[in-house]
Amino acid sequence: MDSQAHPALSVYRTALSSITLFLLLDLLGSSSPMVPSYWKTTHWAYKNMATLEKRMRSTDVSALRSNPPHPFLVNLDKQNDYWTGPMMQDDHVPFLKRGVEVLHIIPSPFPTAVWHKINDDGEHLDLDTVEDWARIVTAFVGEWMDLEGHFPDSQQGAGKRDEDSARKTEL
Repeated sequence: MDSQAHPALSVYRTALSSITLFLLLDLLGSSSPMVPSYWKTTHWAYKNMATLEKRMRSTDVSALRSNPPHPFLVNLDKQNDYWTGPMMQDDHVPFLKRGVEVLHIIPSPFPTAVWHKINDDGEHLDLDTVEDWARIVTAFVGEWMDLEGHFPDSQQGAGKRDEDSARKTEL
């Protein structure tokens, strides 16, 4: 990815340079995970995701299903504390070595009851937590990509959505 150049006049020199944030999601299926912010350079992105979680939990009718004793993303207000990112070995390391920013979303401590054990399977996932992560990450990506206004309101019926998609004029 870092050696094959894009054509002239491309915005990014290579496929690797087009990755502005590597979002690594790992070990997120156990209930009440505590995910710290590992990297100072991507704490801004962590704070964006943590703020989304806070907003989603604070509505009158919560947009999230689980009710943990603490937010999943526990370091919203972290300042210049200890950053453990360089010690964490995972799938992101080859990208990190090539200068890609990493937002590592993995709980600490790891879910030791099932992690790397025979019962580490779908039967041991907390489905409310998994659904909450799907909603949080979807909202984060939607905001990151500035997608507001590109999807119909959830109040609209299916017929309205079909009509809107039929008017699409993009290639």
